[in-house]
Formats: sequence, C-alpha cells, structure tokens
Amino acid sequence: MDIPKIKICFSNKRKNIASRTDLEIFCNDIGLDPFKLVTVNQVHSSNIISAKLPGNYDCYDGIVNFGGKLVCSIKVADCLPIYFVNNVSKTLGLLHAGWRGLSSGIIKKYLDMISKDVDNHLNTYALIGPSIQDCCFRVQEDVINHFDSKFYSKIDAKHFKVNLQKWALNQILDSNIKVENVFISKNCTYCNKSKYHSYRRDARNAGRMYAMIGWEE
Repeated sequence: MDIPKIKICFSNKRKNIASRTDLEIFCNDIGLDPFKLVTVNQVHSSNIISAKLPGNYDCYDGIVNFGGKLVCSIKVADCLPIYFVNNVSKTLGLLHAGWRGLSSGIIKKYLDMISKDVDNHLNTYALIGPSIQDCCFRVQEDVINHFDSKFYSKIDAKHFKVNLQKWALNQILDSNIKVENVFISKNCTYCNKSKYHSYRRDARNAGRMYAMIGWEE
C-alpha cells in the first residue's frame, strides 16, 4: 500500500502496551500525535463510532474519522484488525472484526457509512492485519450457522475450520473497492507464539496487540 504520509502500525509482544500511557507513548514513537488518539471499549459488535474528537468511547468495535484529522486505535488478540484509508478524502477507518463482527456486518456498515464521503470507493484501500488464520481457527457446530458456508470446511462431525480473512475480503469486495487495493497479512497470531498474543492460545493470560492508523502532520 503506497500512500504517502499515512502511518499504519501494529504492535507485537516486544512492545508491551498495558495502559493508556503506554499506548500514547507508542503513538508518539511511531510519529503520530497522542493528543489526537481515539480508542474504543470493544464488545464484539458491529457498532462504529464516527469520531470527531479524541478520547475513549464505550461499546464500539469500529472507528471512522472523516477527513483524517485524528489517530484511530483498536486492540486485538486473534481478531482481524481491518484498516481503511481513502487517498482523496483522507477518511480513515479501523475495525475490530472477529467472527461475531463479520457475521453481524461490521464491514458493510463501515463502507455504507463512508459511501457519501468517497468517490464510489475508487480511492479506498484496505489492509487486514495479523490475525488467526484458517490453519488454527476452529469452531464447533453450535455456532457454525453464524458463518458463511463458502469460507469454512468440515474437520469432523463437530468441528470446522474457518478462513476469516477470505470472508472479510469477500465482504470488502462486495463494495466497489478494487481487489488490487486490498492487502492481507498472512501472519497467524496463534502460530507465532514468540511474536503475537493470542486469546485462543493463551486465554486469560493473553495480552493484546494494538492497531493504529493516522496521517503524518
């Protein structure tokens, strides 16, 4: 993704972020203004805030900033961090998309929110960051009806493996975003124990990674 002045960042285990202060230091270290930082208390929903001021907001799993004057951040530990940037309007978006968010339409909701602000999505780019891949993501039959059948396969009578990245890509391409404007990390958070936190792997002992996007001044 070759867009001048955009900063798209993702922390890992080497950058242990355990507090708001740590997050602000990380923001400053990567060349973004911590006084413009927007964060959300995530609840695995399709709720998206249209942020106009910096701060922390309750019960959201997505952020849109029209005009790109703020810095957006979410935390993940297997779920997909999905970054959006429009190179003309400068609008930024950042989504925390687990299977619940994908099944409840968080991507479509975001793209519908920005549709009036962009030129038919022709200048919109998307990046799906490090997240659990189909090599490690398993679900049981009790929840499989929440998933699009095109993106899972059966392992045995009770277990299925799911490709969340392909499911998310399919939803992104349902808009007019060009396939060449979508980028997907192949890094699996579950597999890479030395590098990434994973809730599925470590449960309550798992830390969190932070995704961040903003424009350089």
